[in-house]
Order: sequence, then C-alpha cells, then structure tokens
Amino acid sequence: MLSWLSKRPAAEPPRLAIGLMSGTSVDALDAALIRETDGRAVEVLTLASSPFPPELKTRLDGLICGGTSTAEALLRIETEFTDCFAKLCQTVLEQSSEPVSVIGFHGQTLWHAPESQATWQLGLPERLAQATRTPVVARFRQGDMARGGQGAPLAPLFHAAQFARETETVAVLNLGGIANLTILEPGAPPIGWDLGPANTLSDLWHQAHFKAPFDALGAKARSGSIHDTLLESMLADPFFQKSPPKSTGREYFNLAWLDAQLKGFGPISAEDVQATLNRLTARLVKNALPTEVDILVACGGGVRNVHLMDCIDDEVDALLVTSDLFEIDPQAVECACFGWLALQRLSERSLDTQSVTGAKTPGLLGTVFRPSLD
Repeated sequence: MLSWLSKRPAAEPPRLAIGLMSGTSVDALDAALIRETDGRAVEVLTLASSPFPPELKTRLDGLICGGTSTAEALLRIETEFTDCFAKLCQTVLEQSSEPVSVIGFHGQTLWHAPESQATWQLGLPERLAQATRTPVVARFRQGDMARGGQGAPLAPLFHAAQFARETETVAVLNLGGIANLTILEPGAPPIGWDLGPANTLSDLWHQAHFKAPFDALGAKARSGSIHDTLLESMLADPFFQKSPPKSTGREYFNLAWLDAQLKGFGPISAEDVQATLNRLTARLVKNALPTEVDILVACGGGVRNVHLMDCIDDEVDALLVTSDLFEIDPQAVECACFGWLALQRLSERSLDTQSVTGAKTPGLLGTVFRPSLD
C-alpha cells in the first residue's frame, strides 16, 4: 500500500461494510458487501443488484434531465428511493454471517454543478440507518466541495488502494454512465478526472430508438459504422478541452446534448450513431491516457459492452484488462468504493483529494448518521 494512505492498525480486526451505488444511467441499484484485508483494500464478499421500479425510474429520469416537480412529489421520490435501498441492504445483511460496521450511501445524483460549488444526491441517510439499524455514511461530495474541490470523482482514492502496483503505472477506467479515469504512478498520489459520457448517452439513444434499456453486448453498435465527421464534432465540445480537475454528469451529457450535435448533419442511421457514441468514449480514453501507462483496468457496467471494449482496445496501446484480473467484479468496483470510503470516515481518516478534485486541503469525506437503537 502506498505511504500516503493511512494503514489500519494491526490489532484492529477487519471490518465489514456495505457500499451502495445507483449510477448516472439509473439502470439498477447495486450493493457490495466488503471486508477489509491486510494485503489489499477490500475483498468483495457479496454483490447484489435490483432493478429500479419502472415508475420510479421514469420519475428520476425526468428530474435528472431537467424536469420539474412539486416539493411533495420530490420528497415522495426520495423516500421511495431510500426504501428501495433499505430493502436491498436488508437482503445483504441477512446473507452476512458477521456484523456490518457501516453502510456507504452515495445516493442518486440529480444535479452536479462544480462550477457553482453545488451538488445534489437524492437519498435519506437517516431513514436508511434507522431501517437497517446500521450506521450510514452519506453526503461524500459536499465536504470536498466545501474545501474547494469539485466533489467528484472520488473513486480514484479507492482505485489507488485496490489497484496500485509498486513497479507499474496502472490506469483505472470506470465505464459507468460517465467515464472517469485514474492514473496510478508508483510512489505518487492518484490523479483522476471525468472524461465524459460512457453508458449514459449510449443507453439513452438505445432506449429512444430501439426500445430496450441498453445495447446488449454492443450488438446494435456493431451493426453500424463510425460517422467520422459526427465524431469530430462531438470531440470539439468545450468540456473535453478543459484540463483536470473536472467532473460532469447527465445534467450536461444527455439527449439534448446529442440532438444539438446531430443538427446540421443529414440523416444518420440509429446504428451509426450508436457505434459513434462508443468510439467517442474510446477516443476520449486515448486522448487522456499517458503513454507511460502499462495496464488499463476497466470496470463498471460498460465492460459488458463488447463493441465499446473493442473500440477502446483499438485506440490504446496499454494492455487492456478488466478488474476481474485483480479479483474484483467490474460491476462491484463503484459500490465497493463507497463502502471503503464509509470505513475511512468511520475511522475519521482525513483523505487527500487535492490531486483528484482540486480541493485545497485534505479532510473527512462524508457524514455519519447513526440509528436510534431500541
């Protein structure tokens, strides 16, 4: 483990945590039961997922894409969302033969505006703590923003603990709704930033044109062709020209953004757009990846998109592998991250995000919510 990461005292027994995540694509609720280990950051014991209730997903999609809501309706959505996670946590808790110390609850991002030092993650941690009778750590981004950071991405801290090597430079590519990249150079703190869209535009386009949640294995994309001129137009977006630290979300990269990109072009087949979106993500990776990277570790739901992974492999020189090689399910990495972050907060460990989010000082990430026990 790198020297800048605090080590857990040897006498302290390994603790268990549950990490929760619902990503930008709003495709599922994920929970990972993790245990601290001596040799690595964590071991994933259980990975559980459940789909969003369709009506809840529809209402959340509307809010994320700039829709309006009454205060009452918004509170009902937040309560229902929290209760869905409470149910999933109960399932994981019942499967565990050991006590769970804490739950890391990221919440559902409705809006992320780092330029305004504002971010909003839906969820009621007090309600979740009471329902599960387990301490909950939530509101991870707000403390970082209070110290001048962008509040995201926070995953590079976990990536460093989980994937860093003493003699090789490793990059970790999370292919969630938004793609983010972490660079792990031996002996140095991690650097990481959001690259831009990964699954979010691909999923939204597929839902609109093929009436299915996502492009399974990238089949529709594979049947299309890359539209080079459209690709170059997309790559000219100002966000891609910014230097790190930077973060983004679906409030920026959405169907309205894609429709604006398509204006001025003649008819383009839906399959060609699907293929071009995958190539866009791959090109963003190529443009951001330093030449000295030895291994590129991919994780997140996007690793299941074979066409997307082939596009990335075509574009980069580094050895492309999935996190399976490091004994962690690609689907578990992001939720395991928030379980790990919750454990750090429970131990009151100050974490340094200066090289990732641009925060001015290290500090605690997250707020602890404890249940009232009978």
